[in-house]
Amino acid sequence: MPKVTLSTELPASAGSVWNLIGGFNALPDWHPVISKSERSDDGSKRTLHVLGGGSIVEQLETTGEGHRYSYSVLKNPLLMRNYQGAIAVKPNADGNGCMVEWSGDFQTTDVPDNAAVRLIQGIYQVGLDNLSRIFGI
Repeated sequence: MPKVTLSTELPASAGSVWNLIGGFNALPDWHPVISKSERSDDGSKRTLHVLGGGSIVEQLETTGEGHRYSYSVLKNPLLMRNYQGAIAVKPNADGNGCMVEWSGDFQTTDVPDNAAVRLIQGIYQVGLDNLSRIFGI
């Protein structure tokens, strides 16, 4: 099962970064590929609308201590299944800034694992690069 983990350090407090990205429905606020997110009535699912068309339905799995949540993908146009992901923000040990980590593991269907890994890495990197721009790197 392929696994992808990317991270970036930001010169902002974990709390201020989490205020932007920590809401399960907040992805359009910081990820430039997501144009809109609609949350289910009970708040456990979101439908992400991707620029250029297509949608992804995800379910909130856990919200942990600190600044972290995990989710699963219920429906996507990508050639993968059983996707489990997590987003976490951790303060740096020296107290200056924080680290954002985005991870996911999944099974591929009709594409080689390395192609799916590159696709997910690209999605994560676009979001993390935008966070760097937002927080002044």
